[in-house]
Amino acid sequence: MDAGVIHTEIRRRWRPGERLMLLGPGGVGKSTLGRALAATLGWPLIDLDLEFCERIEVIGPFIAAQGYERYRAENLALAERLAREATPSTVFVTSSGFLVAASGTEDRRRADRLVATGYGVTLLPSLEVNLATSVVVERQLTRGFGFERQSEDRKFRQRFAIYRETGDMLIAATASPERIAAAVIDGLGLTAAA
Repeated sequence: MDAGVIHTEIRRRWRPGERLMLLGPGGVGKSTLGRALAATLGWPLIDLDLEFCERIEVIGPFIAAQGYERYRAENLALAERLAREATPSTVFVTSSGFLVAASGTEDRRRADRLVATGYGVTLLPSLEVNLATSVVVERQLTRGFGFERQSEDRKFRQRFAIYRETGDMLIAATASPERIAAAVIDGLGLTAAA
């Protein structure tokens, strides 16, 4: 995908006061976009990964000691608590595996209910799975978390289909976070904070 092209697909109109729920697999730029949106709109920012690290434990060591299922349970409970405490006009960045629990499970129903309390903006680097995978895997390998190419490739491909169909707005782009934030704001009909 051309870095200048920003694909915007609006599936539902935003209602004033709805929080923005940023969705997508790891490495797509949710946290960076969240910071850009919060700064431009003048809204509070909740980054679930950062909150987990500050309130519970650093994610990697927690998963190593407690397992991924325990992490998912703690992460979801924290997300629900933070959403209840948040003001309506908030940018809420979800974690990478937030919506990947099996369809029909209580975990997935709770995550879906939480996302439905706001306006879901899904971020992907491309609508083409091979290109999107290439972009994300390269990003993930440079993050210093000890990720392995093959497992990151497999994980992203599994999550791509889930996230491709999720959200009230879909953004596919590799443009700068500021340009993507401007496209989101324009798509919502909002204006930047003065």
